Amino acid sequence: MRKIVISILVFVLVFSELSVSIAETIMGDLTESEMECEKQLESDGQENLATECKEPESENGEAPTTEGEKQPESESGEAPTTEDKEQPENENGEAPTTEGEKESEIENGEAPITEEEEKRESGDEENLANACERQLEYEAEGNLVIEGEEQLETHDEENLAIDCEEEEEPDIEENLEVDCEEGFYIEGEELVAEEEEQLESNIGEGLVTEGEEQEELDSEEKSAPKCLRRVASPRVGYYGIPINQVGEIGKIDFSKLDDSPNELDGFTQMSTNVGLELPTRESYQGRSYYMSFGYIIETRTRNSLKDMSSYTKYGDDWGRPLPAANTKLSNFVNNPGAHIMVQNFSVTTALSEDYNPNAMNGVVTYYYPAGRAGVNPRSSSLVIAYGEHENDVAKKQSDVMPILKLYKNEKTHELVAYAAVLDSSDNPSYVEGYLKIKMSLANERKGHVNVSMKYLNLTTRYPYTNIGYSVHMDIAGRHLDSKMYSLGDNKGLYFRETNMRDGQDYYLNFFYNGYANHPAAMRATNNPNIRPFDSGHNSSDALFFYTLNAPSIPDPGKDMLYPYTTHPAWALRWEPEKQMPDTVREVNLVIAVSNRPDVPGEVKLDNDGEYTDEGYRITGTWNNQEEEADYLELYYKVDDDEPQKFAHIENPSVNTNESWGYTIPIDEVKKGLDHEISVYAVTVFLADDEKLQSNIETIKIRPELTIEERVFGTDGKVPTEVAPGETLKYEILVDSGYIPDDKGTYGQFTISQKYDPHLESPTDLKVMDENGEEIGTAIYNVNEIVATLDTNPEVLRSTKVKFTFNAKVKEDAAEEDFVVSQATATGKYSTGDEVNQTSNEVKTKISGVLKFVSAPGEIGFGEKLKISSRTKTYQLIQFDESLSVKDSRALSRNPSWMMTAKLVKPLTGKKNKDSTLDGLYYRYGGNVSTLTENTSALVYKKKTTGKEEINISNAWTPEGDGLYLEVPAGTAKADAYDGTVQWILQNVPVNE
Repeated sequence: MRKIVISILVFVLVFSELSVSIAETIMGDLTESEMECEKQLESDGQENLATECKEPESENGEAPTTEGEKQPESESGEAPTTEDKEQPENENGEAPTTEGEKESEIENGEAPITEEEEKRESGDEENLANACERQLEYEAEGNLVIEGEEQLETHDEENLAIDCEEEEEPDIEENLEVDCEEGFYIEGEELVAEEEEQLESNIGEGLVTEGEEQEELDSEEKSAPKCLRRVASPRVGYYGIPINQVGEIGKIDFSKLDDSPNELDGFTQMSTNVGLELPTRESYQGRSYYMSFGYIIETRTRNSLKDMSSYTKYGDDWGRPLPAANTKLSNFVNNPGAHIMVQNFSVTTALSEDYNPNAMNGVVTYYYPAGRAGVNPRSSSLVIAYGEHENDVAKKQSDVMPILKLYKNEKTHELVAYAAVLDSSDNPSYVEGYLKIKMSLANERKGHVNVSMKYLNLTTRYPYTNIGYSVHMDIAGRHLDSKMYSLGDNKGLYFRETNMRDGQDYYLNFFYNGYANHPAAMRATNNPNIRPFDSGHNSSDALFFYTLNAPSIPDPGKDMLYPYTTHPAWALRWEPEKQMPDTVREVNLVIAVSNRPDVPGEVKLDNDGEYTDEGYRITGTWNNQEEEADYLELYYKVDDDEPQKFAHIENPSVNTNESWGYTIPIDEVKKGLDHEISVYAVTVFLADDEKLQSNIETIKIRPELTIEERVFGTDGKVPTEVAPGETLKYEILVDSGYIPDDKGTYGQFTISQKYDPHLESPTDLKVMDENGEEIGTAIYNVNEIVATLDTNPEVLRSTKVKFTFNAKVKEDAAEEDFVVSQATATGKYSTGDEVNQTSNEVKTKISGVLKFVSAPGEIGFGEKLKISSRTKTYQLIQFDESLSVKDSRALSRNPSWMMTAKLVKPLTGKKNKDSTLDGLYYRYGGNVSTLTENTSALVYKKKTTGKEEINISNAWTPEGDGLYLEVPAGTAKADAYDGTVQWILQNVPVNE
């Protein structure tokens, strides 16, 4: 049976709060009146009628009755009745009623359909089906409110709101804080006797209503007021909550929009709309700045801001009264003249006191026209947009959002407004949600305002929401002159107006990056008569955000002017989100205002720095721009490490370049690795605990690649000259400077060299590492030789590379020319850093040279020679190499040369070291010379007439030239003798 099913549901939902006896009572047998109710339900044939529930027993053991059952007797012994039944009587015997409580019935006994129900049932059937599905999902998540002793018909939902629980300990939400007698109320409407005391809720500790005194209830002197049992209206609906079900403004629950129950401790509730003064750091303290809501017209005088009735004269919202707590929302919304729109928050400027405080146009805002954004509500506003998906066009944009409550905290500089989001400005019927806007100092920085916007969604109509904010600019009436500039890198936009009416400048910044929940996109237009999410124009350029996630326009660059000067207007949007009913989303916006821009210090680096034994030395200058600065600090940062302070300057000079220097410890900047060093200054103001960071100077430390080229002759020595036909050996050494701790690779890396035309084609080309392993290939063409490192696998850039090849000088190479070699290393490391380094230049002069072609290393006069009793001559009988000379010097220089020989070591016995032989001679051209340690013998002399090789040893014969040994009688002993002869080739003029 239907009654039992609903009772079971109630048991499941409230079991944790009910005692066992209560649960048993709920699950008990139906009473006679309940059975009659069940029959009535069945006869009605309607699924969504509010169902009566059985009440638990009262303290005296008797079960309290519900509507349709017998009521507890009054003091006179008679049972009071409710509407359509017997009502409890007041003192004069009449039964009180509540507004809208009794519904007239038509002839068939059914409740009449209201005008709003007809509107709901007739419109938007397709979206209604979707919304109903979402509503079911929402209820399935446990959000269904089960309440009700009274039958409650809503205009937007067909779901039951049932409450079977009698609240034994009323909570803050139901505004019960004292013991009380039993009574009933519908959310926002009370059923009480005419002379019963009504209980006012205590909004929170520390919260005082401005202009009122807080009354204290004396429970001993006053009778307990009647308890009001909550029969709540639905939390959400297709269109939202019907306005006529909300009740008094003072009893609206905004707790879901607060960060904590104590968030408003220390705040004062305001009875009139007045801005809260904002502290700023000015170059001249003459202006006043206010965080404010609503329309503030710029024609006001400065002094008019002190007059709370001045709104009647100027027709704006400064000083306008806020609704009283006991004002019903349904009455308030139908009085648009009393509305203060929360969507038009701003920073209002009162010009300097030096400007006549009673002169007109003493106030500066930025909404067109002259601060009255409401003159055309489509020009400037915060809106909430709804859609089916994140790329959807806005199916609906919010309308008016009147402020219901306003709070301030002058100590912390915070202004908080709670507003209702209404479905229409003309005869609104529903509350689509509630909006809380909190204006406070951004990071406690003077002159910077963070605007926090929290939206509580009460509709099920569309799954996605987004928030947009647009402004049609008009700064102090300078409408077309209100130029928009970019802060660069999509950080925000700013306006700079010089020489305002008080002689000072005006700077206004809107930041849309660098903080939590910041805007996602910005667009601007010269067609400001649109709302943030309007669509339907032929060109998207004429719109702000034509979809919920439409992209930004391009940022023109830092300090560049946006090209919108006819009717400058801009809009921001945040990210579209899927927002479930009865949930909150938050976005933020940061605004800054001043009579001058912030001027941070400036820091410069002299150069890229250099390594020392202690670390890495950097030097530069700093320049403080602020006279009010208490001190300036310098910081450096290496790679991803934390910044380190390395200088603290008290009372820094102003507008003067001051030098600084510092050596970063070597363990922080290990040599042979990549590093990035950043340096910046921070200007500190102790009075307002503000810090301004300067520009950031950055240097990148990269190990320096070195490339060296060397050339050797065939003898392994470095030649100063080379003759045609001779071979040169080249080595090119590359060292990237990286150590093995680095894991980068060379990537695409080549070593190239323009090939000298004096050389023949190279041979023996090799690309090796320091261990001789080949790590690349080299190729040669007519003009160039190129070595390329392997890329599979890539070579670690800590590897030292050696590229070698041999090259022979062409025979026809002209003397006095040079063989020139110079290599270049180019490439791109795996880290993306590019290298292009050139080696030293190697030059070898091509010149004819006088040189040994070969010389004997060993000569002999025979073995087992017989000792003679006479002086005996022994001829040279063997030598391993020829004694050859080549003179390739230019004949025009009349080259000549001479060779001599000298005994370096005398012939000494191997067995008897004291035994020596004299008598080594050299015969040349018939002349004989003795070779001793002290005298040299002429071997050969020649005036060069050609470049042919001269083989001197060809003339060594017994009858001709050459060495011979003559041993005097009696001087030789039985032994083996050896010695050393030195051949000396000299470039000397000779006469032949």
